[in-house]
Amino acid sequence: MKRQGHSRVEAGSARLYEERQFKCVLNGVCVAVVLFTLAFVVLTVVKSSRSPQDITSNWFVAWGTWAGGLGTAAAFLIAAFSISVASAHARFDRRQAAEIREDNDMAQARLLIIYKVEDENSTASLATYRIENRSKDLFFDVTVPYVDSPDGSDAGIEHRTAELVAQDNRLHEFIPTAEQLTPYRDHTDHEAWFTLVTVHTSDASGIKFAVEYTDARGQRWRQELGGEIKHVHTTKAVPIRPPDRFQPPQQISRLSDVELWRMGGGFIDGLEPLESDEEFLEVIEVSNVARWKRIERIEDIVVEPGDDDEQTGDLEVSVTFSPTAPPFWAAYFRGKLAESGLRYVGGGYQYTQTDRFHCPSQVDTAGLGDLIDAAIQYANDRFEENELAAARRALEARRNRTSSST
Repeated sequence: MKRQGHSRVEAGSARLYEERQFKCVLNGVCVAVVLFTLAFVVLTVVKSSRSPQDITSNWFVAWGTWAGGLGTAAAFLIAAFSISVASAHARFDRRQAAEIREDNDMAQARLLIIYKVEDENSTASLATYRIENRSKDLFFDVTVPYVDSPDGSDAGIEHRTAELVAQDNRLHEFIPTAEQLTPYRDHTDHEAWFTLVTVHTSDASGIKFAVEYTDARGQRWRQELGGEIKHVHTTKAVPIRPPDRFQPPQQISRLSDVELWRMGGGFIDGLEPLESDEEFLEVIEVSNVARWKRIERIEDIVVEPGDDDEQTGDLEVSVTFSPTAPPFWAAYFRGKLAESGLRYVGGGYQYTQTDRFHCPSQVDTAGLGDLIDAAIQYANDRFEENELAAARRALEARRNRTSSST
């Protein structure tokens, strides 16, 4: 695809073809005028020396007639080639304007990046390519129509499509179809700013595929592996996507140790214990340390029959408190209630947090309010004495280093 910068280089390094022609015409006219004038002078001098009586008015009239014809022809050529040059400049300007528009139209399309993923855990027979949205807008209907992968067979190439991958149920293979990519470094519960192409191969260097996608302005593009981009003319709308679609497994990344500590519970099994104050601050986060407020129950405790109440008489207890619990706090709270027989079974949070507990029938529900309030205060005290105190020390050390450096 022709680019704007290339045209400008051409314009600066060489004249238009019509301009070169016009220069030749001007030079030719000048030479013709000089030759005509020289011929007139020489012939007039020779004739006057040999037969002066022949130098009459008719002599000059004849030469004047020839001079007029020559001037008319020269004027016609100059006018004609001037029009040709003006038309060439107009065409060049229109072409350059079209290239600038094309360059602007492609601005977002160039920010879809395709590259091969290489790391120490890569498997040579399973090639992985990452497709990233580096722009600040969405890309719609991101689709890889096919992947040509060397397979070592007589044909040499296996033509893979998303339909064949789903049909054959090949382990770890994935070819995206109708993906929606969020802006760079942004994501939702169901979408991410990148997706992957993974296929089995005998030679990753021989893999060929292209990505078709629609930018935020509704323009359709096709990018080959290697970066060449072409505009795709289409009259079709972006296809409707299933409302219950979930994020592909290829877009799910492994949680870091810090993220696992923030989730707590069974996620931290097998992790090395935190040792430094800085590690506690990283897990709890500066904003939570700075805005810490002791947690309190804000609604009445809800006691409902459990799922198996007909057989055991067990209950389900819901507790709502505010603000939401920072990392480590919930472990103290739920652990304290577990000592009394209440087992945590789930919950949810947004601006407040609600925890649900399985309550055996032998637990005295009359004292549940005092029991839960005491567990909340216990969790507040333990969290402030241990993890929060460590995080506060780390935050204070950061501030001291900042103030000393300034």
